[in-house]
Amino acid sequence: METKLKRGQKLCKNCNTINGVRSFNCKECNSPFTMNKKRKNTPANNAARINRNLIVDYTTLSKGDKIKVLKGSGPYYIGESGEKQYLGNSGFFSVDNVLSNGIMAVSKYGSIEFLYMGQEEKSNILDNIIRSPYKIALVHKANINETGN
Repeated sequence: METKLKRGQKLCKNCNTINGVRSFNCKECNSPFTMNKKRKNTPANNAARINRNLIVDYTTLSKGDKIKVLKGSGPYYIGESGEKQYLGNSGFFSVDNVLSNGIMAVSKYGSIEFLYMGQEEKSNILDNIIRSPYKIALVHKANINETGN
Protein backbone atom coordinates (compact mmCIF):
# COMPACT_ATOMS: atom_id res chain seq x y z
CA MET A 1 0.00 0.00 0.00
CA GLU A 2 1.41 3.34 -1.08
CA THR A 3 1.49 6.18 1.47
CA LYS A 4 -0.24 9.39 0.45
CA LEU A 5 2.08 12.30 1.27
CA LYS A 6 0.67 15.49 2.70
CA ARG A 7 1.82 18.93 1.66
CA GLY A 8 5.30 19.67 3.01
CA GLN A 9 6.40 16.04 3.11
CA LYS A 10 8.69 13.84 1.03
CA LEU A 11 9.48 10.16 1.11
CA CYS A 12 12.93 8.64 1.46
CA LYS A 13 13.60 6.23 -1.43
CA ASN A 14 15.87 4.03 0.73
CA CYS A 15 13.75 3.39 3.83
CA ASN A 16 10.30 4.85 2.95
CA THR A 17 10.36 7.24 5.92
CA ILE A 18 8.33 10.44 5.64
CA ASN A 19 10.51 13.55 6.05
CA GLY A 20 9.98 17.29 5.94
CA VAL A 21 10.16 18.83 2.48
CA ARG A 22 13.15 21.00 3.46
CA SER A 23 15.21 18.09 4.83
CA PHE A 24 18.61 17.55 3.27
CA ASN A 25 19.04 14.04 4.73
CA CYS A 26 16.59 11.37 5.83
CA LYS A 27 15.89 11.45 9.57
CA GLU A 28 15.92 7.63 9.73
CA CYS A 29 18.74 6.39 7.47
CA ASN A 30 20.58 9.72 6.90
CA SER A 31 20.68 9.24 3.12
CA PRO A 32 20.90 12.54 1.21
CA PHE A 33 18.01 13.89 -0.84
CA THR A 34 18.59 15.35 -4.30
CA MET A 35 17.84 19.05 -4.29
CA ASN A 36 16.51 21.23 -7.05
CA LYS A 37 19.42 23.34 -8.30
CA LYS A 38 17.32 25.70 -10.44
CA ARG A 39 16.55 28.16 -7.62
CA LYS A 40 17.72 31.36 -9.27
CA ASN A 41 15.55 34.03 -7.68
CA THR A 42 16.32 33.49 -3.99
CA PRO A 43 16.89 36.44 -1.64
CA ALA A 44 20.52 35.36 -1.16
CA ASN A 45 21.11 35.30 -4.93
CA ASN A 46 19.42 38.69 -5.32
CA ALA A 47 21.61 40.18 -2.57
CA ALA A 48 24.74 38.73 -4.17
CA ARG A 49 23.74 40.14 -7.57
CA ILE A 50 23.10 43.60 -6.09
CA ASN A 51 26.37 43.57 -4.12
CA ARG A 52 28.33 42.75 -7.29
CA ASN A 53 26.95 45.92 -8.84
CA LEU A 54 27.64 48.29 -5.91
CA ILE A 55 28.77 51.66 -7.18
CA VAL A 56 32.02 52.94 -5.70
CA ASP A 57 32.33 56.13 -7.79
CA TYR A 58 28.91 57.70 -8.32
CA THR A 59 30.35 60.28 -10.73
CA THR A 60 30.52 57.54 -13.39
CA LEU A 61 26.71 57.53 -13.54
CA SER A 62 24.88 59.38 -16.30
CA LYS A 63 21.33 60.53 -16.98
CA GLY A 64 18.92 57.63 -17.44
CA ASP A 65 20.92 55.04 -15.49
CA LYS A 66 18.72 52.86 -13.27
CA ILE A 67 19.99 52.47 -9.71
CA LYS A 68 18.82 50.80 -6.52
CA VAL A 69 19.26 52.60 -3.21
CA LEU A 70 19.91 49.94 -0.58
CA LYS A 71 18.08 49.88 2.74
CA GLY A 72 20.17 50.83 5.74
CA SER A 73 22.08 53.60 4.00
CA GLY A 74 21.84 57.36 3.74
CA PRO A 75 21.12 59.92 6.46
CA TYR A 76 20.04 58.58 9.83
CA TYR A 77 18.86 59.62 13.27
CA ILE A 78 20.45 58.14 16.41
CA GLY A 79 17.75 57.45 19.01
CA GLU A 80 18.13 57.63 22.79
CA SER A 81 18.83 53.90 22.98
CA GLY A 82 21.54 54.23 20.31
CA GLU A 83 19.66 52.58 17.42
CA LYS A 84 19.83 54.10 13.96
CA GLN A 85 16.66 55.16 12.16
CA TYR A 86 17.31 55.80 8.49
CA LEU A 87 15.61 58.90 7.09
CA GLY A 88 16.02 58.44 3.34
CA ASN A 89 14.11 56.35 0.86
CA SER A 90 15.29 53.06 -0.58
CA GLY A 91 14.27 51.41 -3.81
CA PHE A 92 14.68 51.97 -7.52
CA PHE A 93 15.52 55.35 -9.06
CA SER A 94 16.49 56.79 -12.41
CA VAL A 95 19.47 59.17 -12.45
CA ASP A 96 18.53 62.68 -13.58
CA ASN A 97 21.69 64.63 -12.79
CA VAL A 98 25.04 63.96 -11.08
CA LEU A 99 26.21 66.77 -8.79
CA SER A 100 29.45 67.36 -6.86
CA ASN A 101 28.07 65.93 -3.60
CA GLY A 102 25.21 63.71 -4.72
CA ILE A 103 22.70 62.55 -7.28
CA MET A 104 19.38 64.02 -8.36
CA ALA A 105 17.20 60.99 -9.04
CA VAL A 106 13.59 60.29 -9.99
CA SER A 107 11.66 57.58 -8.13
CA LYS A 108 9.28 55.19 -9.83
CA TYR A 109 6.45 57.45 -8.59
CA GLY A 110 7.93 60.50 -10.31
CA SER A 111 9.21 62.33 -7.23
CA ILE A 112 12.64 63.92 -7.44
CA GLU A 113 15.07 63.10 -4.64
CA PHE A 114 18.55 64.23 -3.73
CA LEU A 115 20.78 61.30 -2.82
CA TYR A 116 23.68 62.57 -0.72
CA MET A 117 27.00 60.93 -1.63
CA GLY A 118 29.52 63.07 0.28
CA GLN A 119 31.47 62.34 3.46
CA GLU A 120 29.64 61.29 6.63
CA GLU A 121 29.13 64.30 8.91
CA LYS A 122 26.97 65.49 11.80
CA SER A 123 24.08 67.82 11.12
CA ASN A 124 24.54 71.53 11.87
CA ILE A 125 21.04 71.59 13.40
CA LEU A 126 20.90 68.45 15.58
CA ASP A 127 23.79 66.38 16.95
CA ASN A 128 21.92 63.08 16.63
CA ILE A 129 21.25 63.39 12.89
CA ILE A 130 24.08 62.12 10.71
CA ARG A 131 24.40 62.97 7.03
CA SER A 132 25.73 59.78 5.51
CA PRO A 133 26.18 58.68 1.89
CA TYR A 134 23.77 56.21 0.32
CA LYS A 135 24.81 52.77 -0.84
CA ILE A 136 23.67 52.34 -4.41
CA ALA A 137 23.85 49.55 -6.96
CA LEU A 138 23.68 49.84 -10.72
CA VAL A 139 20.66 48.02 -12.12
CA HIS A 140 20.81 49.15 -15.76
CA LYS A 141 23.26 51.38 -17.62
CA ALA A 142 21.40 53.67 -20.01
CA ASN A 143 22.39 53.80 -23.66
CA ILE A 144 22.85 57.17 -25.35
CA ASN A 145 19.76 56.43 -27.48
CA GLU A 146 17.62 55.82 -24.37
CA THR A 147 18.36 59.22 -22.83
CA GLY A 148 17.73 61.17 -26.00
CA ASN A 149 21.16 62.89 -25.92
